[in-house]
Amino acid sequence: MMAAGPFPRGVTGRHVLLGLAIFFGIMFVANGFLVYYAVSTFSGGDRPNPYRSGLNYNETIAEAQRQAAKGWAGRAEYDESAGRLTLRLTDTSAAPVSGLALTGTLGRPAVNHEDRVVTFREWAEGVYVSDVTLDPGNWVLSVESSEQEGGAPVYRLKKRLIVADGS
Repeated sequence: MMAAGPFPRGVTGRHVLLGLAIFFGIMFVANGFLVYYAVSTFSGGDRPNPYRSGLNYNETIAEAQRQAAKGWAGRAEYDESAGRLTLRLTDTSAAPVSGLALTGTLGRPAVNHEDRVVTFREWAEGVYVSDVTLDPGNWVLSVESSEQEGGAPVYRLKKRLIVADGS
């Protein structure tokens, strides 16, 4: 003798239809959440318009070669107690590089909601500072320098900063 199961009259077309509707409904909701989070978070690009950058790839390579020929080196440090970001630029003979107009952006490596524009002023010969308050964690500093305000960039620098948790 057979025991009565959950479907005493057997599985009907309504049961199959309801099961398929529930299954695909759960799949659509789960995929909807995944698509939302994929689109609303980091796009993966580190430039504002990567397609245009790719079209000018040969010019980008020539610019990188001109920059490498200068032999400039940059070192960035953040002083949490003073709330100051310091950038030191030196040439191949370790002499300070001064007289530049620096503009830059500072942001997190994986998200863009904390990105901010930083302005530097020359504090000493070859030493540029910006007053900025940073939360603990990883930051990426991107700087362009020109010989005059609004001029063509002569040097680009990208550095990663790690701000320690002060507590």
